[in-house]
Amino acid sequence: MPETSRFVNIQIHSEERCLAQMDSFGFEAGKITFLLGESGIGKSLLSKVYMGILEERQLRITVNGRPYGAYASRIRRHPAWHNGFFVFQEPSSHFNPLRTIGEQLNEGQLARLKGRQGEEVVQSFWPHTPRQELRPLLKVYPKPYRPSGGEKQRLLLAMAFKKLRLYQKRSAAGDALFIFDEPSGNLDNVARNGFLDQLLSHYREKPFTAVVITHDYTIISYLNRHYPGMRDNVLWRELQRDAGESGKLQLISFPEKSFTDWLRALNPVRSHLDHSGHEILRLKSGVRIWDKNYHFFNISGEEKDLTLTRGDAVYLKAPSGIGKTTIAKIIMGLLSPSRAVLAIQGKTVPLKKNRAFYAKHIWGRLATMVFQHADEALNRQLTVEEVFKVLSEKRTVHRQKLLRRLREWFGGRTAEAFLHRPVKYLSGGQKQRLNLLRGFVQNTDILILDEPLNGLDLKSADLVIKKIQDRQRDGKALLIISHNEEIMEKIIGEENIFYLKTR
Repeated sequence: MPETSRFVNIQIHSEERCLAQMDSFGFEAGKITFLLGESGIGKSLLSKVYMGILEERQLRITVNGRPYGAYASRIRRHPAWHNGFFVFQEPSSHFNPLRTIGEQLNEGQLARLKGRQGEEVVQSFWPHTPRQELRPLLKVYPKPYRPSGGEKQRLLLAMAFKKLRLYQKRSAAGDALFIFDEPSGNLDNVARNGFLDQLLSHYREKPFTAVVITHDYTIISYLNRHYPGMRDNVLWRELQRDAGESGKLQLISFPEKSFTDWLRALNPVRSHLDHSGHEILRLKSGVRIWDKNYHFFNISGEEKDLTLTRGDAVYLKAPSGIGKTTIAKIIMGLLSPSRAVLAIQGKTVPLKKNRAFYAKHIWGRLATMVFQHADEALNRQLTVEEVFKVLSEKRTVHRQKLLRRLREWFGGRTAEAFLHRPVKYLSGGQKQRLNLLRGFVQNTDILILDEPLNGLDLKSADLVIKKIQDRQRDGKALLIISHNEEIMEKIIGEENIFYLKTR
């Protein structure tokens, strides 16, 4: 791969603002690079430009000071790019709704790996599902909710690995560039580990250039445990804003030890207040909704009611798509189950036609929920200040108090102008921190956090963990849903870990 193709100067502007600019962006040939950094900082945008696949539309893009179109047409003909594949963060953007999944798995170059070999690649992402049960999925025309997000993620990864198999079958020397944008975003840890195992197995067979864009720092622990001999082939890089030059980005080496040391230092905490340990919520095991029965089990496999007590954080675990968020929404009165027994502060909560009850007694008063996706939880048209004004009945905020909070969550240099910035112009990581802060400032006795570390860099994740534990010390109760098992199991004791299963 030519040196000039490996590291390039990229500038991306919309009509309103600069989206990303960086003097030297690229990846070392023949290595596997894990690209870290907060959501929305520009990892995906820069990588798509680098690969020559970003649609310009109303963007102004230059590469090495020249028009992006010239770069894209040239780079897409390069063998490493031609042999490679880009796995999109949102799989729906890749699939054509007018063609079946099976047809798309065999389009273009992928048609060279048909039959049993092609089926084996797909099967590898469903190792415990019989092949005959997968075949109906291949006849589906993709729609927003069919296949599911996790199924689409696996199918797109299968496309990439079919291309990888074809590259490995070639006897000629050369490279291939594979970029995986948040490949495990819709996968649980077991499926994520399966993807990593396959990626490294193929790399050992015939090296190539791979980039994995991720927010999942726990991958570091997994690779250290299972692939210590691959250290020379794996690079960790983090995209950060240059503190000295506004808007510029820099790609720096991320020391694995900074994460492992941080993880090792985490420990559970408990409140020493007189009322700590008192039960504040109980959801009886055996919830029924949408023809499914949901049951809770402790770490010993014993069925238990889901309980929250003051001063404790509870961790609700289950594979992707089982229904963890569904349970949280039932607790918050956002979904109506056909069967459930829920008590808050010793009083049974009505589960039918209960909107007025929740509005008067629960929402923002006794319990708050921070949703997984900030874009779905925040009104993108509001300013940062307006996000907090709507929480007050008088639609007012104490500006200086709010600024102190914002500086704590966004950095000491956060200026008053930040209050007037529309939410739609914030980065993904900024929106997630705003989403979390909005939940924490309500200071309710119960706080439900759905994937609270989603899209955050390590510094921001550390702040969130500290805020969770501060809330525990204050005698509040928390219910946490997260795929960050390794982190959550360090701060939450075994007695407060619940497994969700369906029957």
